[in-house]
Amino acid sequence: MCPSSGDAAFTPAYVPLLRSGELKRRVGEAYRRLERCDICPRECGVNRRKGETGICRTGEQAVISSHGPHFGEESPLVGTGGSGTVFFTHCNLRCQFCQNYEISQLGEGYLSSVRTSYKGLTAKPSIHRGKHLNN
Repeated sequence: MCPSSGDAAFTPAYVPLLRSGELKRRVGEAYRRLERCDICPRECGVNRRKGETGICRTGEQAVISSHGPHFGEESPLVGTGGSGTVFFTHCNLRCQFCQNYEISQLGEGYLSSVRTSYKGLTAKPSIHRGKHLNN
């Protein structure tokens, strides 16, 4: 059931992708792209699967500063539990007046595997859990 509308027929968009095998194919393609990174428009070409970092300074695993529910959107988007929000560490834009400088440029956060990220999104909000980094 969709928590914000009460629609019992609601199916998250990823479910058909999971059932058809398309999600697995897309994950494989994403990992292949990390071997010669072209994820952002800078297309630095580093091999993030081997720990190399490019302009964004992110390797194979994400670095997360914080996560938790977010209530600052329209009610159909946040429902009763809030929409999920994740603040990833490091950014390749380097905006001069960035309001999230500590996160985007100083590297405050913790390494997160896909499994850890999922568990974090389904748990209570947390800030700077796990292995803390200051790169």
